[in-house]
Order: sequence, then structure tokens, then C-alpha cells
Amino acid sequence: MSDQTFQHGDGCCGCKCTEGPIGTGGCLLTWCCPCIAFCQAAENSKVDELGIMYLVFGFLGFNCCSAVALGMHVEEKRGLKPHGVGWHMIQACFDGCTCHTCRVVNECKVYENDGAVGSAAPESTEMVRN
Repeated sequence: MSDQTFQHGDGCCGCKCTEGPIGTGGCLLTWCCPCIAFCQAAENSKVDELGIMYLVFGFLGFNCCSAVALGMHVEEKRGLKPHGVGWHMIQACFDGCTCHTCRVVNECKVYENDGAVGSAAPESTEMVRN
């Protein structure tokens, strides 16, 4: 595990989510339809092969649980400092202030593009082989 935390911070208010890889459009999608954003982020980044689970949980009204689960998965996959379930629950419950859903989706995109902390990006690995 690394001491590194989420790329866009882990504090309250000011995660700069629109400056992340998902941009303003992704931030709006995450705010309006978090279940779809979680499903896409999990599947596209390969953080969790069961992305459809996040969609179903969202339709059933469990978006907070989805944010907790996906946040913990992406921390583990990227090798980030683990915050624990309690921290994720608080962040998800106060999402209006913390932008936790955008933070988690952004981190999935970072993992998709760059891989785990300290690993070579997927594109650079291909360039080395050629």
C-alpha cells in the first residue's frame, strides 16, 4: 500500500472533480445518474467486473452503498492508502459537500488510464515492447 490517496483529494469540499479525467460532463452524469456512472466506471476501468451490480443497487436506492463499495475497490486496485468503510460511508452520505461520487469515478478513470500507483501506464508498456 502507498501513502498516496485519491488523486483529487480526500477532504471535504474542493475535490476539483470537474478538472479530473471525467470532466464536467462526467461530473454531471455522476450527479444525475450515479448508478450509470458507477456501472460504466467499474466496467471500463476493470476495477470491478460486476459493474451491473452498481446499476441495480442504484435503481433500488442504494447509491451510497455503491459509492462505498466502488471507492474501496478502486483504493485497493490502485494501491492507495485505505480509508476504511466508515470514512467512505460518511463521504457518501454527505456527497453534496464532499463530491465523493465524482472522486470515486475520477479515480476509476485514473486507474483505467494509468494503472496502479507506481506501475507503468498501459500505453507506455506497449511502447517499450515495440
